[in-house]
Amino acid sequence: MKYRKLGKTDLNVGEIGFGCTHFPTAREGELKRMFDVGIDAGMNLLDICLAEPDVRDKIGGAIHRRRDKLIIQGHVGMTMEDGQYARTQDLEKSKKHLDDFFARIKTDYIDVAMLHCIDQLEEYEGAINSGLIDYMLEQKKKGVFKYLGFSSHEPKTSTKMVNSGSFDVVMFSISPLFDLLFHDMDRFFTMTDDEPYPKNIDIDEKRAAFYALCEEKEVGITVMKALAAGSLVDPAGSPFAQAMTVPQCIHYALNRPAVGSVLIGFKDVPQVNAALSYYGATAQELDYSNILNSVTGGIVKKCLYCNHCLPCASHINIGAVTKLLDTVTTHGKTKELQDEYEKFQAKASDCTECRLCVSRCPFGIDIVENMKKAGAMFED
Repeated sequence: MKYRKLGKTDLNVGEIGFGCTHFPTAREGELKRMFDVGIDAGMNLLDICLAEPDVRDKIGGAIHRRRDKLIIQGHVGMTMEDGQYARTQDLEKSKKHLDDFFARIKTDYIDVAMLHCIDQLEEYEGAINSGLIDYMLEQKKKGVFKYLGFSSHEPKTSTKMVNSGSFDVVMFSISPLFDLLFHDMDRFFTMTDDEPYPKNIDIDEKRAAFYALCEEKEVGITVMKALAAGSLVDPAGSPFAQAMTVPQCIHYALNRPAVGSVLIGFKDVPQVNAALSYYGATAQELDYSNILNSVTGGIVKKCLYCNHCLPCASHINIGAVTKLLDTVTTHGKTKELQDEYEKFQAKASDCTECRLCVSRCPFGIDIVENMKKAGAMFED
């Protein structure tokens, strides 16, 4: 493992870290094995942006004997509403949920406290007006939060937050899909399915300027969605003529300015080892230039399963349902996938088409349409 100083902090983070996307479905024993393998290999950065109590209990149980080996990014500005994860900029809800975090993760401090998923300026202003950011600054003075950060997908909002001087770290989505194919992410997520990809690829100027700003201000970047929810490493889902490898995706992200660590969402120990194979890869194996020059133009817009669209009034686990739908669409329907769908208490057909999820989605996915497709696929 190689380490990088994370911005202006005194934290030296491993170049590869633990994302938490798949922790809800991992058994505690497998989760502990993933941590053991990763930590023994030198991985030390762990992001925890999950709100569900049972998942937090599982993480706490898996890491409590090795807490001193980990740098934890814990998120502020989330809550549980009617049994479901939800984003919030409400101070009291956030404080209550932080108390739950400390108890279940079995820690009394957070290395980097992340203001959670701020994509719109209105959300940032909401955190200011509610007193949430002042509270975070107070906790930093007390040493409960060692450093402050935020997570976001949008360079415009992120630029304003970095310029505020309040934050030391930003968790940002970085991959060739987001950086190189579209200079306007909103345009990407409103494309028609038959519209071809651009043939001339280049870095999005807004993103390039944001990365340069982070380097100038010494605000460290931790990378999320480096594999674009697996799309870039899936031959059937890649926007290019061939899939990238996990080490190539890591290599791409680590070559952006100000990046300290790339957080990968692992399902099992083999996936941890696949990421760690980055350090044994040759320069030729890490070279992705031929892949990036092969845009094919035939890929449908894709959900990234982040569940920022929740809470759902019908209690649908939108990310999990959509992921099953995408798997069936790409690889075919099997009894195992149908059985997995049957385990959901709330089905896609329970969608009331209120479209609140659509308004919350950071990427503008038509979630209601996806629920209709899932209902037809699994229930008809």
